[in-house]
Order: sequence, then structure tokens, then C-alpha cells
Amino acid sequence: MRTKPSEILGLLTRLVVGGVLIYAGFMKAAGPAAEFAAILEAYKLFPSSLLAPLSVGLPYVEMWVGLFVLTGLYTRQAALAAVVLFSVFLAVLLSTLIRGIDLASCGCFGADSLSPRHTLILDVALLALALTTFRLSKLPPAYSLDRAIP
Repeated sequence: MRTKPSEILGLLTRLVVGGVLIYAGFMKAAGPAAEFAAILEAYKLFPSSLLAPLSVGLPYVEMWVGLFVLTGLYTRQAALAAVVLFSVFLAVLLSTLIRGIDLASCGCFGADSLSPRHTLILDVALLALALTTFRLSKLPPAYSLDRAIP
């Protein structure tokens, strides 16, 4: 049986989206939660009562969504969750840039920092890849746990 180009594309998008989410979540989870909370505070969007729960919980949400996308388990739902995450990240970052807030780092990858403008481009690309993953996962994708588990 021959692999279709759309199946290869679906696998590649899953690997990239899932890999980035796992890496980003891990880099934030591995660092001090207070450091990520301080970065979130710089966005001037979140009430102080949400900073601690967000700084602890968001990295694990990213890693779980990334793991599901990467392995192809509940691929369509995981891809939709990734679309939501990247849409929120994009909206938050755009809001900050529009309001003229100068961030030293977006905090997206913990200690590994990117400028907010570079992150904006990355978020748009990852959102497009997550949407592609969602679109291609109407049927259980090739090389996925969805296809392996009856």
C-alpha cells in the first residue's frame, strides 16, 4: 500500500505542532514558576490571582496537547486544542504589541527566548500547521494511535 502525500503532510504537521508544544511546555515547566509568572505579568492582561495558576498549569496543558497531537491520539480533538492555544497566544501577543508594551521575551519557550515579533511569525505558522492537522484528521491519520487503536 502506497502512502499518500496528504498522509505524509499530516504526519509532518503533527510532528512539528506536537514537538513545539511539548518543547515549549517542558521549557516552562522545568524553570521556576515564578519566572514564568513574571513574564505573564509583563503582558498586563491577567489579574494577579490568575498568574500563579497559569504559570503552573499552562506548561502542562501545552505538553499534554502536544503529546496527543504528536502521537495521533484523539488527533482531531488535540489539533483543535492546539488551534485554540495558538489562537490565544497570537491574540495575547498582538494585544501586547498593539498596546505598545515592550516585552524583552515572550516567555514562549521558558529560558529560551524569542523576540515578540519573531514569536508572532512563529505563532501564525504554527496556527496554520495546527489547522492543517485538524483538516487532515477527519479520518484517523496514518501513523497515528487513532488508526492503531480500534
